[in-house]
Amino acid sequence: MKTKWLLIAMASLALSGCAGIESLGEFTRGRQAMLRGDADGALAYFERVAGADPQFVAGGGPLSESIWTYVGRAHYQSGKYAQAKDALEKALARHSGDHMGRLYLGLTLARLPAAPAKTTGFSVQDVSFALREGIESERIAALARERGVAFDLSREAESQLRKAGADARLLDEIKKIRAESVGKNEPQSARAAKELAAALAGLRDDLDSFIATTTQGRFWDPGEELRKEIRNGLTLLSGRDQDWKKIIVNGEWLGEKLEDEIDRARRDEAESLRRLQSR
Repeated sequence: MKTKWLLIAMASLALSGCAGIESLGEFTRGRQAMLRGDADGALAYFERVAGADPQFVAGGGPLSESIWTYVGRAHYQSGKYAQAKDALEKALARHSGDHMGRLYLGLTLARLPAAPAKTTGFSVQDVSFALREGIESERIAALARERGVAFDLSREAESQLRKAGADARLLDEIKKIRAESVGKNEPQSARAAKELAAALAGLRDDLDSFIATTTQGRFWDPGEELRKEIRNGLTLLSGRDQDWKKIIVNGEWLGEKLEDEIDRARRDEAESLRRLQSR
């Protein structure tokens, strides 16, 4: 495990070096602006870094955040949730282990207004009618992909479509379209809950591992306040009737405190080293 954190630290330093001193300075100024609540100022810095080096990753203790996570967080801080969502999804596409990015994506999804319901997809009767009218299977499949499929291909439905003239290729395509449409129509709150739960579990595991296996770990979360709130967040998300106001408050508190912890732990480590050297 010590090797894991050493490699992460080396990778962070390497990335910072690749980004150049200028980008690193821009990022530091952007982070300082974000910490003092200047979201617009922070965004300007972060976007410049993202433009110069889209792969830039900032490491602090157990945290590893893409520059796109910081772009998304600045948008989130400004209440621009659609822009935050785009940036955070871009962050996770580049760095799937960015648990802070996933945390803020979950928070963003929880705050975004629900997407409008889509037009009702094809029914069994619609597909059967099209087949009996002599419309080719490929054309039916194309139309179904445009409108979606509003039924599960049960044994009875499959039998009805075969009698109407459906071939195996059309039936397979209907199955695929139905599976895709079910995933897309997942309630936004359900996706938010999944992203938040995955983020909190990842943060918990990385924090536990970092504290247990590194010398710097003893300076992180010494009072276990962060880990307690992570457990509280997971408990809130596991409940049948989820209280989204409490869930959002918990997630935002954790995001802010974890970022603060980077600097607090560094200060404590530096002070500990200073005391040792002065003996």
